Amino acid sequence: MKLFNNEEILTSTDGNIVILTTHRIRSTNSYGWGQHNTTSIMLEKISSVQAVYKSYPILLVLAGLMGFIAFIVGNQSIDKGYIGFPIVIGFIFIVFYFATRKHICAIASDGGAKIAFETSNMNKELLLEFIDKVEHAKSNRVSQVVI
Repeated sequence: MKLFNNEEILTSTDGNIVILTTHRIRSTNSYGWGQHNTTSIMLEKISSVQAVYKSYPILLVLAGLMGFIAFIVGNQSIDKGYIGFPIVIGFIFIVFYFATRKHICAIASDGGAKIAFETSNMNKELLLEFIDKVEHAKSNRVSQVVI
Protein backbone atom coordinates (compact mmCIF):
# COMPACT_ATOMS: atom_id res chain seq x y z
CA MET A 1 0.00 0.00 0.00
CA LYS A 2 1.48 3.29 -1.08
CA LEU A 3 0.84 6.02 1.49
CA PHE A 4 -0.20 9.60 0.73
CA ASN A 5 1.88 12.56 1.89
CA ASN A 6 1.55 12.91 5.68
CA GLU A 7 -0.35 9.60 5.91
CA GLU A 8 0.58 7.16 8.64
CA ILE A 9 -0.56 3.63 9.45
CA LEU A 10 -2.45 3.65 12.76
CA THR A 11 -3.27 -0.04 13.16
CA SER A 12 -3.97 -3.22 11.25
CA THR A 13 -5.59 -6.59 11.80
CA ASP A 14 -3.70 -9.88 11.88
CA GLY A 15 -2.22 -10.57 8.47
CA ASN A 16 -2.82 -6.94 7.40
CA ILE A 17 -6.26 -7.83 6.00
CA VAL A 18 -7.55 -4.43 7.16
CA ILE A 19 -5.23 -1.44 7.51
CA LEU A 20 -6.31 1.81 9.17
CA THR A 21 -4.33 4.92 8.33
CA THR A 22 -4.76 8.59 9.14
CA HIS A 23 -6.55 9.06 5.78
CA ARG A 24 -8.32 5.79 4.88
CA ILE A 25 -9.16 2.24 5.72
CA ARG A 26 -8.24 -0.52 3.28
CA SER A 27 -9.16 -4.19 3.11
CA THR A 28 -7.33 -6.71 0.96
CA ASN A 29 -8.58 -10.30 0.72
CA SER A 30 -7.40 -13.21 -1.40
CA TYR A 31 -9.90 -16.01 -1.67
CA GLY A 32 -7.77 -18.46 -3.64
CA TRP A 33 -8.41 -19.68 -7.15
CA GLY A 34 -7.52 -16.27 -8.59
CA GLN A 35 -10.00 -14.21 -6.57
CA HIS A 36 -8.73 -11.01 -5.00
CA ASN A 37 -10.63 -8.07 -3.52
CA THR A 38 -9.31 -4.69 -2.39
CA THR A 39 -11.64 -2.06 -0.97
CA SER A 40 -10.49 1.34 0.23
CA ILE A 41 -12.66 3.95 1.95
CA MET A 42 -11.53 7.46 2.79
CA LEU A 43 -12.15 8.10 6.48
CA GLU A 44 -14.37 11.12 5.88
CA LYS A 45 -16.69 8.89 3.79
CA ILE A 46 -17.28 6.24 6.50
CA SER A 47 -20.94 6.24 7.51
CA SER A 48 -21.06 3.32 9.96
CA VAL A 49 -19.03 0.68 11.77
CA GLN A 50 -20.86 -2.44 12.87
CA ALA A 51 -19.88 -5.51 14.87
CA VAL A 52 -22.15 -8.49 14.19
CA TYR A 53 -22.33 -11.93 15.75
CA LYS A 54 -24.18 -14.49 13.62
CA SER A 55 -25.20 -17.91 14.82
CA TYR A 56 -28.00 -20.37 14.19
CA PRO A 57 -29.30 -21.54 17.60
CA ILE A 58 -32.01 -23.56 15.85
CA LEU A 59 -29.27 -26.10 15.15
CA LEU A 60 -28.78 -26.59 18.90
CA VAL A 61 -32.54 -26.95 19.35
CA LEU A 62 -32.59 -29.63 16.65
CA ALA A 63 -29.64 -31.39 18.30
CA GLY A 64 -31.55 -31.41 21.60
CA LEU A 65 -34.61 -32.75 19.82
CA MET A 66 -32.51 -35.57 18.36
CA GLY A 67 -31.17 -36.34 21.84
CA PHE A 68 -34.72 -36.45 23.17
CA ILE A 69 -35.78 -38.78 20.34
CA ALA A 70 -32.80 -41.03 21.08
CA PHE A 71 -33.85 -41.13 24.76
CA ILE A 72 -37.45 -42.03 23.88
CA VAL A 73 -36.41 -44.67 21.34
CA GLY A 74 -33.90 -46.11 23.80
CA ASN A 75 -36.52 -46.46 26.54
CA GLN A 76 -39.30 -47.89 24.37
CA SER A 77 -37.38 -50.16 22.03
CA ILE A 78 -36.25 -53.66 22.78
CA ASP A 79 -33.70 -53.41 19.97
CA LYS A 80 -31.33 -50.56 20.95
CA GLY A 81 -29.87 -50.39 17.41
CA TYR A 82 -32.16 -47.50 16.45
CA ILE A 83 -30.73 -45.17 19.10
CA GLY A 84 -27.51 -44.45 17.13
CA PHE A 85 -29.16 -42.68 14.19
CA PRO A 86 -30.67 -39.72 16.13
CA ILE A 87 -27.48 -39.39 18.19
CA VAL A 88 -25.38 -39.11 15.01
CA ILE A 89 -27.81 -36.58 13.49
CA GLY A 90 -27.77 -34.56 16.75
CA PHE A 91 -23.98 -34.56 16.77
CA ILE A 92 -23.98 -33.32 13.14
CA PHE A 93 -26.29 -30.44 14.13
CA ILE A 94 -23.89 -29.46 16.94
CA VAL A 95 -20.91 -29.52 14.55
CA PHE A 96 -22.83 -27.37 12.03
CA TYR A 97 -23.72 -24.89 14.79
CA PHE A 98 -20.08 -24.33 15.74
CA ALA A 99 -18.93 -24.31 12.10
CA THR A 100 -21.42 -21.61 11.07
CA ARG A 101 -20.89 -19.13 13.94
CA LYS A 102 -19.30 -15.92 12.69
CA HIS A 103 -18.08 -12.67 14.23
CA ILE A 104 -18.04 -9.94 11.57
CA CYS A 105 -17.02 -6.29 11.53
CA ALA A 106 -18.56 -4.22 8.72
CA ILE A 107 -17.48 -0.70 7.79
CA ALA A 108 -19.75 1.06 5.30
CA SER A 109 -19.19 4.22 3.31
CA ASP A 110 -21.81 6.75 2.36
CA GLY A 111 -21.03 5.95 -1.28
CA GLY A 112 -21.96 2.27 -1.03
CA ALA A 113 -18.62 0.48 -0.64
CA LYS A 114 -18.42 -1.84 2.34
CA ILE A 115 -15.55 -3.55 4.11
CA ALA A 116 -16.54 -6.69 5.99
CA PHE A 117 -14.12 -9.05 7.68
CA GLU A 118 -14.29 -11.89 10.17
CA THR A 119 -13.18 -11.12 13.69
CA SER A 120 -13.52 -14.59 15.20
CA ASN A 121 -9.90 -14.49 16.35
CA MET A 122 -10.38 -11.11 18.12
CA ASN A 123 -11.87 -10.90 21.60
CA LYS A 124 -14.61 -8.37 22.29
CA GLU A 125 -12.27 -5.82 23.88
CA LEU A 126 -9.88 -5.85 20.90
CA LEU A 127 -12.76 -5.45 18.48
CA LEU A 128 -14.19 -2.50 20.41
CA GLU A 129 -10.72 -0.97 20.60
CA PHE A 130 -10.40 -1.30 16.80
CA ILE A 131 -13.82 0.34 16.30
CA ASP A 132 -12.80 3.17 18.66
CA LYS A 133 -9.62 3.71 16.63
CA VAL A 134 -11.64 3.91 13.39
CA GLU A 135 -14.06 6.42 14.91
CA HIS A 136 -11.26 8.50 16.43
CA ALA A 137 -9.31 8.50 13.15
CA LYS A 138 -12.44 9.55 11.26
CA SER A 139 -13.09 12.37 13.72
CA ASN A 140 -9.52 13.62 13.34
CA ARG A 141 -9.67 13.36 9.54
CA VAL A 142 -13.01 15.18 9.27
CA SER A 143 -11.66 18.04 11.37
CA GLN A 144 -8.69 18.35 8.97
CA VAL A 145 -10.63 18.17 5.68
CA VAL A 146 -12.32 21.29 4.35
CA ILE A 147 -15.42 20.26 2.44
